[in-house]
Amino acid sequence: MFDYSDKVKEYFFQPRNAGVLEDANAVGEAGSLAGGDALKLMLRINPLSEMIEEARFLSHGGGSMIACSSALTELVRGKSVDAASRLTPADIAAFLDGLPPEKMHCTESGAKALAAAIAAFRGETPVAPERRPAQPALVTIAVPPKPRRAAPPAAAALAARQAGAAPGMTLRELIAKNNPLAAMAEAEETGPVEPVSETDAEAISRIITEMRPVFQRDKGDIELLDIKGRQVFVRLSGTCASCMMASQTLAGVQKRIMETLGRPFRLIPSTARA
Repeated sequence: MFDYSDKVKEYFFQPRNAGVLEDANAVGEAGSLAGGDALKLMLRINPLSEMIEEARFLSHGGGSMIACSSALTELVRGKSVDAASRLTPADIAAFLDGLPPEKMHCTESGAKALAAAIAAFRGETPVAPERRPAQPALVTIAVPPKPRRAAPPAAAALAARQAGAAPGMTLRELIAKNNPLAAMAEAEETGPVEPVSETDAEAISRIITEMRPVFQRDKGDIELLDIKGRQVFVRLSGTCASCMMASQTLAGVQKRIMETLGRPFRLIPSTARA
């Protein structure tokens, strides 16, 4: 089990700047659906001042990928293109108070997408960000790198289908199908909080009750605390209160609520709220 910081959890459960930026003039992508992690970064850059005025993202992957993508948009907003181009994977990880070594590839995907977006804005070929050099060894032996075997097209197509991608499906469509957090943020409310109807409240309560055995099977539990507009507050207890894997099950609960009621809702977990 990975040890995630509170900030990583916060930026996964409540991602910032998720969704489509319609007037973006700089777009960069990294990763692939077949590989399991994909990121599309969209920037609106002032062509005169070269200041990044807005940043949004779409991503498909685990909690670390969503958190890193969200953190990246926060880091680049309000910066000049030159300043943003100097951001490194280590800067993204530091912003999130650290990441497990096994998840640092998510920060590298963020840096690659940023480099691609800036290159697109400048009309250049994207250049991968430099890695910080390691300490030199006492003895250096030249060993040819072992070539990586590219996945055959059939294998990539199979992996995409296993992730739920239909032939011709775009990244945005796959995210809307499999990633309720990003899909919800794209349709986020901008008006006043609307009261939840008694019928909707009963449906949400019933879904959470039906899902409780999934959490209890792992010696945890979930209960409904409150519903405010399209925010559903739940309390996690037992092992689920500190288990990052519970996020995957929460995403499933949220997806079921949205599919049942036909509109976006945000599931907000709490371990302290009474």
